[in-house]
Amino acid sequence: MDEEKAHKDVLRVFDDVCLSRGKQYQARAGFVPLADVYFEERQREIVVRFELPGMSRDDIQLYVERRQITVRGRREFGGGEHRVYQQVEVDYGEFERRIRLTVDVDAEGCQAVYEAGVLEVRLPLLQHEGKPQQIEIRIEAE
Repeated sequence: MDEEKAHKDVLRVFDDVCLSRGKQYQARAGFVPLADVYFEERQREIVVRFELPGMSRDDIQLYVERRQITVRGRREFGGGEHRVYQQVEVDYGEFERRIRLTVDVDAEGCQAVYEAGVLEVRLPLLQHEGKPQQIEIRIEAE
């Protein structure tokens, strides 16, 4: 595998993905976690960061395949009795966000950390064949 060509392909694809982000969210409905996806050159891994504030680790499920990452869960509405809301802007309910990757990643070697409402998933590039894996999410203090 030509590393320089692979590196250029990864950078080109990520540029294309970033340009289409605005179109993707214009049509969204309900709770769709925002995400950043980038290639970390020094570690040679893909990093995906999901914004999931107000949730606990147990409310989030993460699945990684060779070319796809999926996060799903449910963010509960914190409303209660004796409250009259003037405004509610935060989205609640069940969600599922799938991100298609343009390179093969090693699901078995990935790491996920949830801290301060951000789920960061580090996905090393695949060096061999792999199968879908459910990934345990840990808290930074663990």
